Amino acid sequence: MSEENSRRGGELEHIGKTLESVVSSPGSVPLNQGQTNQRPETKTEDCQCEECGSTFQGEVTIYRRFTPPREIRNRECPKCKAERQEREERERQQELERQRLEIRARWRLVCGLPAELLTETFESFEREYQRAAYKVALDWAKKFNLDSPRGYPSIIFYSSIPGVGKGHLMAAIVNYVIDNWQGYPERGRWPIRFESGPSLVRRIRATYNLRRGDEFHEREDEVYQSLAGVPLLLLDDVGKEAPSNFTRETYWYIIDERVKSGLPVVISSR
Repeated sequence: MSEENSRRGGELEHIGKTLESVVSSPGSVPLNQGQTNQRPETKTEDCQCEECGSTFQGEVTIYRRFTPPREIRNRECPKCKAERQEREERERQQELERQRLEIRARWRLVCGLPAELLTETFESFEREYQRAAYKVALDWAKKFNLDSPRGYPSIIFYSSIPGVGKGHLMAAIVNYVIDNWQGYPERGRWPIRFESGPSLVRRIRATYNLRRGDEFHEREDEVYQSLAGVPLLLLDDVGKEAPSNFTRETYWYIIDERVKSGLPVVISSR
């Protein structure tokens, strides 16, 4: 073993002895001292703004570990910096609003509003005939937060006769909530669902007539799942169809699920 070490250059030496000899050799610099000399220096002196050309007191950082030392200077005066940040924030908000406009238009088309109600608003409602209902609906819509719907109360519009504006008020709520939504565009799921009560009952009843081998037939649980968790659900013309145990159980189940989830439902009925 000794002969082999001789051929390789001598006996193996403990690392501690090697380091000790290096540190104690002339001209050696302790590691902590070398690191201290590497730390950047910061000072304040006159700087020139690259935007407006003015001179201002700015921060200068010097890195002496480079040869020659490098300086990083503040190249933007406080006034130009504030203007730039304000401009960038304005552009960011404009881009967010552009995305919101696209999303609002998409939501309006897929929320289930009938074509004849798509443009109905509170402004177009003839309020002299239904002032109380108009005020209740508008106040409800103003206070509703689409991004925080849980715990918000439900509301029902009832009249024994048709044609008094219940559907108009429900559509106005939908349009107001969509138009005033100020959330972030990364929302995934459609947050509003407008359903005709009789059509919804027929849709659920149709799920019982599954044809053998029909993989694309909608199933009952899929219908309920499409309504579960939606921040705002609106049921129009509830009770318009002939009463039956099935319709009562259907409506009861949907409304009960909303109540247990703390989510609001807007209903019109006669």
